[in-house]
Amino acid sequence: MAGSTAVAEEADARSSGAGQRRRLDRLREQITVRKGSYVEGFHPYARDVAIWRAMRAGRSRVQVRAAFLQELVKLADLAVYADWTLAGEHLLAPRDGGFGFLRKEPQAGIERLGELGVAGDDIAAVRRAVLAWTRRCCPNVPHDVGEATDESCAGRRGHWGADSGVYTASGWIENHSVRDYAKVLRIGYAGIREEIEARLAGADLSDGDYPRKENFWRAGLHVCDAGVLLGRRYAELARSLAGQETNPSERRRLEAMAEACDRVPARGAQTFGQAVQALWLAHVLTCGEDFINANSIGRLDQILWPYYRSDVEAGRLTYEAAVALMEELACKLYLEYDVQAIVLGGCDAGGADAVNELSYAILEATRNVGFVRDLSMRLGPRTPRDFLRRGAELIARGGGIPFVFNDDSFVPALADRGVALADARDYAPIGCIELTIPGKANPRAVSGWFNALKCLELALFDGTDPATGRRMGPATGSFEKMGTLEELYAAWRGQMDFFARRMVYHCNRGEVLQREGGPLPCWSVLTDDCIARGRDITDGGAVYNYHSIAYMGTANTADSLMAVGRCVFDERRVGPGELLEALRRNFEGFEPLRKLLLTRAPKYGNDCQEVDELARRVDDEFIDLMDTMRSPNGGRYFVHLFTWRLNLDFGKGVGATPDGRKAGEPLAYSLSAHQGRDVKGVTAALRSLARLPHSRAGGASASIIDLDSALVAGADGPQRIAQLIESAFALGVGQLQFNVTTAERLRQAQADPERYGNIPVRVAGYSQMFKLLPHELQEHIIARTKHRR
Repeated sequence: MAGSTAVAEEADARSSGAGQRRRLDRLREQITVRKGSYVEGFHPYARDVAIWRAMRAGRSRVQVRAAFLQELVKLADLAVYADWTLAGEHLLAPRDGGFGFLRKEPQAGIERLGELGVAGDDIAAVRRAVLAWTRRCCPNVPHDVGEATDESCAGRRGHWGADSGVYTASGWIENHSVRDYAKVLRIGYAGIREEIEARLAGADLSDGDYPRKENFWRAGLHVCDAGVLLGRRYAELARSLAGQETNPSERRRLEAMAEACDRVPARGAQTFGQAVQALWLAHVLTCGEDFINANSIGRLDQILWPYYRSDVEAGRLTYEAAVALMEELACKLYLEYDVQAIVLGGCDAGGADAVNELSYAILEATRNVGFVRDLSMRLGPRTPRDFLRRGAELIARGGGIPFVFNDDSFVPALADRGVALADARDYAPIGCIELTIPGKANPRAVSGWFNALKCLELALFDGTDPATGRRMGPATGSFEKMGTLEELYAAWRGQMDFFARRMVYHCNRGEVLQREGGPLPCWSVLTDDCIARGRDITDGGAVYNYHSIAYMGTANTADSLMAVGRCVFDERRVGPGELLEALRRNFEGFEPLRKLLLTRAPKYGNDCQEVDELARRVDDEFIDLMDTMRSPNGGRYFVHLFTWRLNLDFGKGVGATPDGRKAGEPLAYSLSAHQGRDVKGVTAALRSLARLPHSRAGGASASIIDLDSALVAGADGPQRIAQLIESAFALGVGQLQFNVTTAERLRQAQADPERYGNIPVRVAGYSQMFKLLPHELQEHIIARTKHRR
């Protein structure tokens, strides 16, 4: 306990007023120069050598992947930098999860292998090991499932470029997780090792499934040993540095770090400082397995609350010291592109409000650090109004954080799809908005992406792509012979069904491929019930197994159907043949017709029930179909009503559409209105949004509301945001993200990015500095309506 008390005392001393602000400035500068929590001069071949060492004869793939993590911890360059109380840097080189031997110049720097104990005679063996591993674990290489037929691949996009496919599908999941970090804090990796050893000791060797279980359990032992070793190596380094330190304050800092790492993450944390240290090192280990992207933290205020409360009650910790440690953790988590999601608030397993004092401390730390962070809040009917107000104050500053989730939408969405109510109440977002049950689920987030608008284009042209003349989908009838909107809708539904079944097929293939080639033992040992079942998370070990499919094109499909219904079938202002010809020509020579389509028919986002109900119907149709689908292990298919930034890429593959959109232009973002069409104010936009089926979207829904800075200016600005959120959630909206800016300010940032480009904006489920975005994405953000009323 002495060491952990020292950590708290050191943090408390550093949190005092101006001293802490100066320290925070130094931490911020240091971490941004390093571009994240990485060791400077990271060895470029550590990952290659770790794989070579792990691939011993007799080891299975899951054992190799686990042993690789252990070898990586042994090989990793370690560093302890000035001012930090938390030890630990990522195990993989910055922005590179790949292997040195597979780069364009595989011989460059190869002489450095000797630094890792590789003799010259072994260099060829290292290369063979890396190639053997990558060829087997690549999700694009068919193994047991063989080659897919051309017919089953109809409509599939080969990449995220401008081709005219309807969907992508992988089924193979890496990262995109929220692991049971709370378990590491409770019992540590040594405790998890004991759990696995007990399973091995108590197993019946004659059990028909024992070889499979034994294989996984022995892999889990390597993961636990890696976790124990990681803490021990940092303890040894900190203690060595303390022995060389002449400054008493610095020596105490290093000694406290060493004592904390002596305990965690090997054993359970006893204090708040130890808990934060254990969580961070567990996250480092996690990201060593499948890199950083969208490996998320989850409900940080709930994970750390027992340790915070205990320390405060015992007089070992102050609120200010906790804020300082949360500021430091935020710096550790820094990335320019950050989707390491943290969520605050929500309810507990019994449905009671779970906001606590630490929830406020993390909000305060986020404000003080000022980084673009992936931070959200869960809100429900019992959420304290002051908590919402604190979040609204952050939103009003700009940058898009925190974004907010409605418990009254997503708890039912999950519970209705087989998640126990207590577990559904524990949901957390991954990365952008994708939902999971922390430590209990394999959500296979964004396993597939599906474009509803491309299906409508194919329905209009009887299954043929007008850009190429190639038949893509089934013949669902000539549009020129249709007499009602319902006939066109039925044709759209036929195209959607045809391609959705093929998407699911490829997701299921990916699941089978990963089961063979891409196990995730580190994720598995922190997921119930993988250890109890003796199965990797890719092999059905988790309590909940489902695929999550991102569905896009809601607004454009509804607007297009509305325009056809109004202008072609109801008022007969446009003939079917004329409309098809205008679409083929991308409205060239048909500008009056395009203006008619844009103005005559109402558009989603303006509180028009007729078009909003079409949008809901388009979403319900897809959700209904996905609810009937099952994966190879019996998992469900949940729907994300979400585009990420693929509304730009998928839009490139869709020609001109009846809503007046031209060929290649972006689709609307997620459930937001098409950019620039929501013209009746933010209240109307939210009422349209509320008519969509958020409480059926088990993977979550998403929308971005852009507010003009003038709307939320002054002391009453945050209150206006809080009232908007409360009203929207009362109507049933599931999730909201906000931008507070003006088009003029963004144009200024575009013109002079060095002076004005450091404005953070909400992009597509994540926030980013405006100057770091590609021009095309900048234009899309500028085009979105900036509500002034």
